[in-house]
Amino acid sequence: MNSLKECAELFERLGLTELFVKDGEQELRLTKQYACPSPAMVSAPALQTAPVQTDVEEPAEKESVKTAEIPAGEMIKAPLLGIFHGRAQEGAVKIGDTVKKGETLCAIEAMKMMNEVTSPKDGVIADILASEGALVEYGQPLFVLA
Repeated sequence: MNSLKECAELFERLGLTELFVKDGEQELRLTKQYACPSPAMVSAPALQTAPVQTDVEEPAEKESVKTAEIPAGEMIKAPLLGIFHGRAQEGAVKIGDTVKKGETLCAIEAMKMMNEVTSPKDGVIADILASEGALVEYGQPLFVLA
């Protein structure tokens, strides 16, 4: 098991509220709880609202917001929380690459260990949804496989 200091540093650096590590017979669980003020501690003058202006005209045309479209296909999701490493690796997959079942797509670094993410089936990489070096959460979509 990594040292207690390394686990505590990771816990703080990633802003986690809970961390559980098991190594053989050894287990470590770190939790952090935040104190919430009770309603009695919040004074009424602190709860002020801004005046509402009612004579403002709405613009005639609203600008349309462009949203990025994700291609159709199977989402390949992160199996654990960690740092995404996919584009800096030698032989890294790119959009349009054909991949085989079991081929490594990226790695996720957690607890100073690299964990490979592999393709669940043959297909073509339609999109890469994570950025190099970004913190990804468990279940976060990483790739779209068409």
